[in-house]
Amino acid sequence: MTQKQQYNVPALRFPEFRGGVKKRSLGDFYEFKSTNSLSRDKLNYERGEVRNIHYGDIHKKFRPAFNLINEQVPFINSDVDLSRISEDKYCKNGDLVIADASEDYADIGKTIELVHLNGEKVLAGLHTLLARLVSDDLAIGFGSYVMACSSVRKQIMLIAQGTKVLGISAGRMTKIILPMPSNEEQQKIVSFLSSVDAKIEQLDKKKILLEQYKKGMMQNLFSKELRFKDVQGNDFPDWEEKILGDVLEIKLREQSKPRENYLAIGVRSHMKGTFQKPDFDPSKIAMEKLFVVRKDDLIVNITFAWEGAIAMVKAEDDGGFVSHRFPTYNCISGKLLPEYIKQVILNKRFKYLLDLISPGGAGRNRVLSKKSFLKLKWSFPDIQEQQKIADSLSSIDQKIALVSTELNHAKTFKKGLLQQMFI
Repeated sequence: MTQKQQYNVPALRFPEFRGGVKKRSLGDFYEFKSTNSLSRDKLNYERGEVRNIHYGDIHKKFRPAFNLINEQVPFINSDVDLSRISEDKYCKNGDLVIADASEDYADIGKTIELVHLNGEKVLAGLHTLLARLVSDDLAIGFGSYVMACSSVRKQIMLIAQGTKVLGISAGRMTKIILPMPSNEEQQKIVSFLSSVDAKIEQLDKKKILLEQYKKGMMQNLFSKELRFKDVQGNDFPDWEEKILGDVLEIKLREQSKPRENYLAIGVRSHMKGTFQKPDFDPSKIAMEKLFVVRKDDLIVNITFAWEGAIAMVKAEDDGGFVSHRFPTYNCISGKLLPEYIKQVILNKRFKYLLDLISPGGAGRNRVLSKKSFLKLKWSFPDIQEQQKIADSLSSIDQKIALVSTELNHAKTFKKGLLQQMFI
């Protein structure tokens, strides 16, 4: 490696540091230890003497800077024989635990750094690599950040092998090149990025609490345990059970397929809302007739209705096109408010009722007819109480959206820092 290749100057740096940052291999700082292959059925969250880090938890929930006090880590069942595991196979502060298997490139090689194990016994488990820190040149906490920077992530993606499931090996990981500033600069980076992580965690917790609060409010409102009063302070009328056809009408705006690229609209399953294909090529579909959607239309994916594939058309969806698989409905004026039905379709019981009226087997064989949908029964409040309920839940939605925006901005900010501070 030439002198030019060994050193780089980061685009973003603390002013007291000058010169190039040396590039060294991961194997200069870590050596790999063996891990176990215990499946989930060998673990529990109630009791045990040894905890076990499963690769699925690295993918889904563990923080990159892993502090055992803040994480929910399962125990190994007491009937598992651990007598043959030598002391050096147990995790230590400063170790990296790397997920060595994934179905996509985004998660392959995802890494946590064990910054605090709280004196407990911990093992690295199924589909993980355990990298033991063997150098004093690397500050505790720095490993999780350097392993997440774009230059390192790209290298890991390049060494990943496999088709349906990607995998990486310890041998290949030792050759990964890391940007490695001085120990003093590492500590400065860790301190700064840790404060960014603290902000992200604070926003994440706030979002979760708001979502839990909304869930509780929905349960109380739709069970009628919590009722609003009218402007005079009187009770609203009792709710009435109606079929959806009493409050919704089908609205199909059929048009010939556009000749030029157009905005295609669909509905994801699992209540994820609408999705867009902004520049969809009409030559890619055989259908000659499509349907225009307007803001506040209710769209139902008739082949995935039982999975919650139902959503309201947003302002940015207005004027888009859907296929015959996505019939649209309008709220009948004076009987149903769009902002109220938007909350109804998020209700678990509503999703359950969709399941009941969607006959057939798994996958696309389950089809919901427009007639069956309009016959579904639901209990509706007076239109004024609908407004009260919708306003209450929408105000929580606005708070969740605001926190989500702040959270996304903080994550984007951190991503930018990782790109500029590590070359």
